[in-house]
Amino acid sequence: MDPVRGESHSGDPTERGKIMKREKREKTTVTVRLTDEEDQVLSRVCVLKKTSKTGYLTRLAKEQAKRELLNFAAEEYLAGRASLSELAKKTGLDVPTIMDEIASIKGEDKRAVEAFLSAVETLSKLNNDPELYNLAVNAVTE
Repeated sequence: MDPVRGESHSGDPTERGKIMKREKREKTTVTVRLTDEEDQVLSRVCVLKKTSKTGYLTRLAKEQAKRELLNFAAEEYLAGRASLSELAKKTGLDVPTIMDEIASIKGEDKRAVEAFLSAVETLSKLNNDPELYNLAVNAVTE
């Protein structure tokens, strides 16, 4: 019986073995020791998400590792310590993914500066102190 198609295999019995071999992937075992409290929290999340502890932790680790790689690549590039191609080789990420992360960081920085200047402008007007806003603008542009 083909587990994917639900069909019986007739003929060569090694055909089924070949299908099974293609589906196998090399895996590494990692042991995680949890306190009773940590295990209870993990169990609750897994019940809510209808997944196993192994599946949940695997997905979580993969997502977190990818975020860490992206953060590392963006920080290194923005600091001028490495080129995009060097970072792609180091992290295993593709260049467009790294570029997207860099763009999002730069966008966040710009929005933060704009929000800061807006707040200072409001304070400056409320206190009739235009010099406060000018100082803030000068500080940001330096």
